[in-house]
Amino acid sequence: MHIKRLEIENIKSHASSVFEFSLGTTAITGENGAGKTTVIEAIAWTLFDLLNYKKDDFVRRGAKKGSVRVMFESGLDERDYIVYRDTGTGYYVIDPALNTRIADKKEEVTRFLWQHLGVEPGTDLESLFTHAIGVPQGTFTAIFLAAAAERKRTFDTLLKVEEYRRGAEELLKTQRFIDNRMSDIRERIARAEGELAKADEVNREHEELSGEVSRLEAESLSLEGAIKEVEGELGRLDEQAERLLAAQKTVESAKAEMERAEFVLKQSDEELARAAEASDRIDALRPDSERHSAAVGLLGNLEKNREERDRLRAELSKLEAAISKPQTEEKHIRQRIGDLQNARDEVEKLRPLVSEQETLEKKIGELRENAAKINVALRQKESLDQKLAALREAFAKNRDALSDARKNAEGADQLAVLQGRETAVGNDLARLRATLERDEKFQSEVRNGLCPILSEKCLNLKEGQTLEGFLSTQFEELRADIKTLEAEQARLSVRVKVSREAEIFQAKIGPLEERYREIEEEGKRLREEHDALQKQSENADKDAAELSEAENRLASLGDPRGRIILLEKELGREAEIKTSLAAIEAEIKKLSEDTERLNAEMGKYIELDAQWAEAARIREETSEANKQFLVAEAAARRLPELEAANAAAKTKAAVAGEKLLLAEKEFDTLKGEYDRERHVAARAELLELQKRLAGLSVRLETARQRLAELAKAIAAIEEKRRELAAELAERERLEKTLETTVFIRDTLKEAAPLVARNYVRHVSVEANQLFRDIAGNAEATLKWNDDYGIVLEEGGYERPFANLSGGEQMAAALSVRLALLKQLSDIRIAFFDEPTTNMDAERRENLAMQIGRITHFNQLFVISHDDTFEGYMDNEITVEKI
Repeated sequence: MHIKRLEIENIKSHASSVFEFSLGTTAITGENGAGKTTVIEAIAWTLFDLLNYKKDDFVRRGAKKGSVRVMFESGLDERDYIVYRDTGTGYYVIDPALNTRIADKKEEVTRFLWQHLGVEPGTDLESLFTHAIGVPQGTFTAIFLAAAAERKRTFDTLLKVEEYRRGAEELLKTQRFIDNRMSDIRERIARAEGELAKADEVNREHEELSGEVSRLEAESLSLEGAIKEVEGELGRLDEQAERLLAAQKTVESAKAEMERAEFVLKQSDEELARAAEASDRIDALRPDSERHSAAVGLLGNLEKNREERDRLRAELSKLEAAISKPQTEEKHIRQRIGDLQNARDEVEKLRPLVSEQETLEKKIGELRENAAKINVALRQKESLDQKLAALREAFAKNRDALSDARKNAEGADQLAVLQGRETAVGNDLARLRATLERDEKFQSEVRNGLCPILSEKCLNLKEGQTLEGFLSTQFEELRADIKTLEAEQARLSVRVKVSREAEIFQAKIGPLEERYREIEEEGKRLREEHDALQKQSENADKDAAELSEAENRLASLGDPRGRIILLEKELGREAEIKTSLAAIEAEIKKLSEDTERLNAEMGKYIELDAQWAEAARIREETSEANKQFLVAEAAARRLPELEAANAAAKTKAAVAGEKLLLAEKEFDTLKGEYDRERHVAARAELLELQKRLAGLSVRLETARQRLAELAKAIAAIEEKRRELAAELAERERLEKTLETTVFIRDTLKEAAPLVARNYVRHVSVEANQLFRDIAGNAEATLKWNDDYGIVLEEGGYERPFANLSGGEQMAAALSVRLALLKQLSDIRIAFFDEPTTNMDAERRENLAMQIGRITHFNQLFVISHDDTFEGYMDNEITVEKI
């Protein structure tokens, strides 16, 4: 894998930065606060999902959103890919060669990174980066100085040892699931065996019922034959009954037709008699009928005169209505002409007030504009008050944090001296312990006061002193020296720990001081804005009083300018109003003339009502005689027609009588041939046979249904036998599966510590080689023990990590972390953030040389604020402070 390019936009101190990275070692240098660490944080956040604070704190101050683009060459397919991430929801991978988005959202991007970073699916990328790839500033050796339990929690997670234990716990669920399945299967087997016990009884019932069905089917066929014979006879009798019924209906129809013919003949006789009588009355009724017709004609002529008179009356009414409207308008217009004179007088009174109104309106406008500006200023002042309060709180917190940092940073400058003394004491202790061990071994070989090497008495002994006594005295001195050094080592360990913590606080002082200055400058700026706004809003009450007084005075004037405009507009219509008055007067004159003309025409119709009443009287007197005349005249005209109809009715009545005689004769013949009693008996016999057949059919259908049920039961029993066989096979399979699951679970439980030891062994071998390359010392042996502690063996003596010098600790931690990275992934990239913190010049130079000796890695990035690594790195990038 090769990280080629990094683009940062609106992230912390970077507005828009682009970095190109080559293979080999790269030093990233720059002043404190320039944003060197941000380079590593941007890569960690984008590729390893690691961000140690809120996104809002990651975004550049004043920006809404920040983004990072990382281009890298994959070790999987040697193609370039770009991973984009922003502080919103954007997170995706682009193939620049295809210009296509190939992974979107966190889940897909994480799967892509697992594959192309060369790590196992499910790997915690955040933990991998924190403990192997890019250890945070100031914590490079911290985990190796921690207690064994803390080291175990950290590295068990990183090495995925805990996954074996979780796997065993998950298999316990599988084991319980199989147990439950087997319990269900045993229950189903018992139930199936109980159901199969009924098989013989079901087969016996099926055989008996098959014989019963055969017997019922034969009896049913016999009944069906008898029913067919009776149905044949019944059909012949039904036919005779139907013919007899038809003949009866024919007789009844002939009787009805005869009755109708006789009724028609009777009516014809009566109409013929009435027509003859009417012919005799016509002459007596004719004079009154003629007077009636004359009166009706006169009324028709008089009706036309009435219509003309009514039309004239209607026109006269319209004229009377029409003349009332212009008369009303004339009165209204004359009143308006009087109002116009009043308007002229009022305009003259209002003109002096217009200038005062304009002055007041101008003053009110200026005061309202000032009030709006003051309201804006007050809102801005309120906002500034809130910002100042928040700034004061931030200032207090920053001041307290800076005070704590300065207080706790005391002693940080002594770390190098203390570490040097701690290393010297550790070396002295190792030397004295080795000497004590050697002398004790020597003492055990002493026999009878003789030197075990020369096999003779030691010449260095004083008079009366034995070799054992001499050695015991030496042991006491060595143990006293060791005890003294151990006490000093314990004191130094505490002081080194405190000094390391002080070093961490010292690193915070610079950013806190910078933030202190920023808050001071921001507070000064906000206070100046606040004072300006306060001064602007001081005259608010005075302006408000003046505005209220001016508005009240303007309201009391009642808008004289507007009233003058309305009155002058009304005066401008005076000529129009006088023209309207002349037109209305002319209209009234014309309407008066039309009214006089219509009254003259109405005089011709004075006698019309008397003439109408006389004609109406005559019409009423002759009305009844006229009606009788018209009826008699119509009846006399139909006399020949009625005589012909009477003759036809007589002929039709004679024919109907003959048809009735023939129908009665046919009915009597058919009645003698039909046997009603036999017909009823045949029907009863058929009904009885059908009842017997219906009962037999029900019994047969019931038997057939039961037979079908038994057949299904037999089939179900066979299916149950097959299911039982399958359940027995499944039980056997589950028993084997359970045995295998228990074996795997036990294996996983036992495998966890074995896997951890295997990882430790491989990492230890790799770390030892790296340490020798970095330190340039082939005689030293670095060991990473099963408790994840580091031990350095040199000259036959082992020193724990806490007893190593600062440079040795850094080289040892560096070797183990790089070896872990090689074992856990295909990633050959590492980041070192200020690895020389609290080191003197010589140790910084040594570490730079050690990192420069690292091989088998594609890219190593070192962040430093000084020139320690100049000349030892392949590439150098300087981050400028903005």
